[in-house]
Amino acid sequence: MPLSPLRSLQWASLTFARRFATSAERPRVPQTVIEKVVQKYAVGLPDGKVVKAGDYVMIRPQHVMTHDNTGPVISKFRSIGATRIYNPRQVVFTLDHDVQNKSEKNLKKYATIEAFARQHGIDFYPAGRGIGHQVLVEEGYAFPNTLTVASDSHSNMYGGVGCVGTPIVRTDAAALWATGQTWWQVPRMVKVEFKGRLAPGVTGKDVIVALCGSFNHDEVLNAAIEFAGEGVSHLSIDDRLTISNMTTEWGALVGVFPVDDVTLQWYERAIEKMEQRTFSSTSLSSAIPPPPRASSYQPCSDRCFARLPTHFRFGC
Repeated sequence: MPLSPLRSLQWASLTFARRFATSAERPRVPQTVIEKVVQKYAVGLPDGKVVKAGDYVMIRPQHVMTHDNTGPVISKFRSIGATRIYNPRQVVFTLDHDVQNKSEKNLKKYATIEAFARQHGIDFYPAGRGIGHQVLVEEGYAFPNTLTVASDSHSNMYGGVGCVGTPIVRTDAAALWATGQTWWQVPRMVKVEFKGRLAPGVTGKDVIVALCGSFNHDEVLNAAIEFAGEGVSHLSIDDRLTISNMTTEWGALVGVFPVDDVTLQWYERAIEKMEQRTFSSTSLSSAIPPPPRASSYQPCSDRCFARLPTHFRFGC
């Protein structure tokens, strides 16, 4: 017996609803916070590919920092036949490792790095401006829920503000300059849960030293650590940066804290400080001091140059 028009419409609606529900309820592959960030910065993934620990992926990080090792990276950059920085806004130079060395050889190296930065329009922070990782955090290059790499083993530090920071080698840095991307194997994930609050006088340094001493059988070797638990909210950003920084000594490749109210309040205060900054000129080109001669190069902090803000990026 044929269905009535009303019954036919009801059956069609039910069939459509069931198909729609089946499509909407397709199982989703769960990801950690770190995997989600890497997913955002991965390039060339097959359609539907969900990034998981152990995967080899091509990444295009938000920023790549080099410091005093910029000189060897320049040599590698030229050795692969590259002549142009793929994305100057991606690259940051911070001179911070050998600032006390006033030898002619070191000052000439610093002058060469600065000249390269000027030639290619790269954000540059000279000797005396501060420790490179601190500069990246305070100037907004390492930003929550982004991926930033550096040619330094303590790039894990950026995790203190919820940025996935990880080290790369000089060859990778040169490849990033030339192409904007490099390959990376997503590390295995380890969750570290904090409970309670620190006793008076105990700092983040004590926490990470205790962790290194208590779990010293390669439990986190080459892993990506996500810190969690109600104890996190009682840790200041300074403590978090210290703990993330020293996950390197613990053997990890990444150490990330969640982005919470403590993080956001820290950025609010940072923005208030930046709003009080003054600049010598509205024209960036005239605000940049002239390049020094290699023979008379003096490390100082009044010669750093960076683009004026796009979101949280300022010069000095």
